[in-house]
Amino acid sequence: MRWSNRFQFALAATALLGGALLMARAVPRAQLSANLTMQAAPAPLPSPSPEAPKRVLPEFFVMIDPSHGGDDKGAMLAGGKVAEKEISLTLARELKRQLEERGIAVRLLRDSDVNLSLERRATATNEERPGIYIALHAGQPGKGVRVYSSALALAQPPAAGRFLPWEAAQAGSLEHSRAVARIVANEMRKTGLPVATLSVPLRPLNNLITPAIAVEWAPGPEDLRPPQAQRLGNMLASAIASGIVQARSQGAERP
Repeated sequence: MRWSNRFQFALAATALLGGALLMARAVPRAQLSANLTMQAAPAPLPSPSPEAPKRVLPEFFVMIDPSHGGDDKGAMLAGGKVAEKEISLTLARELKRQLEERGIAVRLLRDSDVNLSLERRATATNEERPGIYIALHAGQPGKGVRVYSSALALAQPPAAGRFLPWEAAQAGSLEHSRAVARIVANEMRKTGLPVATLSVPLRPLNNLITPAIAVEWAPGPEDLRPPQAQRLGNMLASAIASGIVQARSQGAERP
């Protein structure tokens, strides 16, 4: 009986030990399976980042183009002491201020002393479609102001479905451009300065699809001396701004 009891006890102990070993072996396998499952699960995709907001241009704005810049000094005035690029940028900044005071949005094609090709000026303007484009110049001979619009052999835009030639891009806006030039010239005559309106094949006017003019100030020798230069510059900018406001109110803008 004692051997029988001892033998049964040994068998029970062996069974318990074997079960414990089996459980001990099963745990790592389960953990390994869980680890493999976790590694196989795809990582969550990152949330898409919001797109950068697009710059929204106002329905009507004026593009001011100060002529020359950088290596291109333009005409040298006041006995070679003052470069045209400096006068055009100073006048452009004042015109911007005057227009904004009248509630009209403005962009400057250049607001520093940088090089800009005529092609780049035209391309940038055509991409943004301003209501009116105005280029500012200063030069000789004479004294007073000249207001330019484009002169094109092609007076009418091409038929629908045909490409518009680069040198005749202004054709569709030529009538509006000449209307703007007349209105601006009339306002500038109120300053007492001599004013002439001319049509010339001037770039980049020919290459623009929006109403476009150029204003050239021909200062006398004494006109560039401070404070006379600032007074005249402010007066010219005010007259141009008043003309643009009138042109807009009369519909002489982008068709």
